[in-house]
Amino acid sequence: MNRSYLTTLTPMRGIAAVLVVIFHFNLLVLPIIDPAITQLHRRWYLLVDFFFILSGFIITYVYGDWFENRVTVTSFRRYMAARFARIYPLHFVTLLWVIALYILVVPVYHVKLSPVEQGVFDVPAIPLHVFMLHGFLSVSSATWNTPTWSIGCEWLLYLLFPVLMLGFRRLSGAGRYAMLGVVLALYVYLTQPVENHPMYKPWLPTLTNTIDDLRFPGSFLRCFAGFLLGMISLEAYTRRWGQHVLGRSAVFTTLVLGLAVCFHLQILDTLTVWAFPLLILGACYNAGRVSKLLESRPLQRLGDWSYSIYMVHMPILFSFLAVQLITAPADKKPAEPVTYGPAGPIACGIYLALVIAVAALMHRFVEVPGRRFFNRSLKAKQSVEPEVSFS
Repeated sequence: MNRSYLTTLTPMRGIAAVLVVIFHFNLLVLPIIDPAITQLHRRWYLLVDFFFILSGFIITYVYGDWFENRVTVTSFRRYMAARFARIYPLHFVTLLWVIALYILVVPVYHVKLSPVEQGVFDVPAIPLHVFMLHGFLSVSSATWNTPTWSIGCEWLLYLLFPVLMLGFRRLSGAGRYAMLGVVLALYVYLTQPVENHPMYKPWLPTLTNTIDDLRFPGSFLRCFAGFLLGMISLEAYTRRWGQHVLGRSAVFTTLVLGLAVCFHLQILDTLTVWAFPLLILGACYNAGRVSKLLESRPLQRLGDWSYSIYMVHMPILFSFLAVQLITAPADKKPAEPVTYGPAGPIACGIYLALVIAVAALMHRFVEVPGRRFFNRSLKAKQSVEPEVSFS
């Protein structure tokens, strides 16, 4: 069954990818806003969970009918070939990029890495990245091109999706409500206070009740919960649940502003994530000003480049780190105090412009040609989906 292209979802991916880039810059390079003023930008790791929800929505939208009654070898092969062609070429190229930086810094210049850097550039984890197993087999999923931990988790979900779809279509109404309960329970588990969590979360130690867990099984459960919520959201979309309200531009704008307030006030992630499916439904239903804005050419192009933006932003950051390590090794560089001023936002703006420019090139010369090559080689069916395979 052919599906129409959901154009209003494309730019939402681009905007979310840009916010993830800004989040990582603020976390790893320079602070852009004093947290005493607002905590808004410190919760943008949740945009990764938005990707998981959107992925479940779109994968079910495009491929759900393939596995409604049974899973055949032919349909599974075509489906997995299409997913592989979509995500692997850019994943592999960016992995080679980061490995090349490591070789340049360590074996060539004999630079000694800090313990944190050694954890990121974990040589035994390279085969896991090559086979996209790093999302659920590595001790720490944030290795090499660190954001791709989510690609590894999604790859496992792709493998499980046909079976999930068979079970989902057989659920009664009460069963689907129970599925929502499972999703809520997973989010509650994942957002336990840091000090009580069975797996210590080192990334944001000053934030409590954070869902930002990158270690297995927390990383996979995080992806699984979002993917299930996306599947349920697609069911709501097909039944036109809430269309009369969510289709209004004023309601969509209110949801965006409300989400910003949740970020600023550090509302529990367990609650905040539920705004994402409402935004997805609102974007799909809308036929007014919001739809016209989302369908504008600049935002559509940003959405087209979103996967590349997500995949290249950390290798670019690591490239600058490599230069810094070679010219001023970390063990010889004094730590600088954290300061807030115009330098952070200006540097972030320059970095973001560079990321988007490189992503546009990667999209044109790596992502699209690689997808076409593997689609031809694996004879995968071209789909009409707005691709969402990243976080």
